[in-house]
Amino acid sequence: MEKGFRLVGTSIFIGGILLLIATVLHPPLVNPYDGQTAFHGYSHSRLWMWDHIFMLFATFLWLIGLAGSKFYYSTGKVSSKIGSYLFIVSLCMWVIILTAELTILPIIGEEVIQNDGSTLFKVWESVFSFLLLAGYFAVACGWMGVFLYGWGMRSTKTQHFSTLFNNSALYCGLIGLIGIIVTCISFPIGYIVIPLTSGPPFIWTMWLAVKMLKKQVR
Repeated sequence: MEKGFRLVGTSIFIGGILLLIATVLHPPLVNPYDGQTAFHGYSHSRLWMWDHIFMLFATFLWLIGLAGSKFYYSTGKVSSKIGSYLFIVSLCMWVIILTAELTILPIIGEEVIQNDGSTLFKVWESVFSFLLLAGYFAVACGWMGVFLYGWGMRSTKTQHFSTLFNNSALYCGLIGLIGIIVTCISFPIGYIVIPLTSGPPFIWTMWLAVKMLKKQVR
């Protein structure tokens, strides 16, 4: 059991750190309907391929760890099971999104750069728009998972979970979800809203990882 705690905690922690690094390296793109800015970011990025490979690996570690952590914190609760499934759904979406960004976008993008084709650019722009919007849905699934974990822990009337830890998951997940909704209503403000609202649930997942590494439930 102790090895399980540490294995899952390590997966979340390492994945989270690598995901943070990959996000910093990634071009700052928030508007799926601003193809010009997106293509400029793609064409001027020297790390596009490596960054997305890095992000794919990091996302897998982070989300698979979060999905597995329900067995140690609030197993048996329906809300926790749904939360775990949402992390798996988010992971599946990210695998599709990042794989497409490693294959479809570079192939079409190189053709656009070499031949300056306006039609091909529209295809690239359409694919990018779909992938970025799908990315918002994938993030929303993750933050709903955090919220449901908090709900499950909060409804477990035992001494195993501190009130602060439970409430943090609940409210941080809710804040993250609201942030995604607000961003989808007005994409330009995503540059401010996403860091402010997605930061808290992400930090909570790292707190969870540290607790598991230390085998703490208080």
